[in-house]
Amino acid sequence: MDEMKLACAKKALGFVKRGMTVGLGTGSTAEIFIDLLGKRNKEEKLGVHCIATSRASEMQARKLGLALVGFESIGKLDAAFDGADQVDRDFCLIKGLGGALVREKIVDYRAGKFFVLVGENKLVEKLSGIVPVETIPLAEEAVKRDLLLLGARKVETRMEGKRKFISDNGNVIIHATFSEIAAPDTLERRINEIAGVVDNGIFTCRNVSVVVGRKGGSAKVLV
Repeated sequence: MDEMKLACAKKALGFVKRGMTVGLGTGSTAEIFIDLLGKRNKEEKLGVHCIATSRASEMQARKLGLALVGFESIGKLDAAFDGADQVDRDFCLIKGLGGALVREKIVDYRAGKFFVLVGENKLVEKLSGIVPVETIPLAEEAVKRDLLLLGARKVETRMEGKRKFISDNGNVIIHATFSEIAAPDTLERRINEIAGVVDNGIFTCRNVSVVVGRKGGSAKVLV
């Protein structure tokens, strides 16, 4: 798996141009990409400016000397580079099992181009399984009931040891398990209509290219 992650991260790095504003994803593949970007930025003096999707990615970028900015100081975000848990044939995604889905969606949806970095094992015909749902703590149990009414087979609060996992935004994450998701855009919208939900891990943005790492260390780009 590591060779696939490294292959797609290296391939994606080729899309970074001098002076770009770049969204930095969260997770193991994004971590590899950030390392590579930091090294290239230092060697080539690319002058990129970055927005991170989590505190972890922010800390990593800062240690590598990458310039961090916010939306208040840039007019546009040229590209975002992030991983995914699943990618279907229409480039709809499930993301956020690492717990950073809200900040990921804020960044990835606003990028001129969103490069999804995955191994070939993440490609599926239809999305299914756990969809993370970031929720205001007050609404946790009510949201669980509403997710079951939407068709979730199982709902449970994400835990970190014996404690509830708390997102960078101070919220809880509910893992809602769905069978095959026939209409990701509809389910994304309906989950977000539940009072108390901040956002969910179904991504249906249309500015996506998928960089796929393959066994043996090669990579291809799907557009």
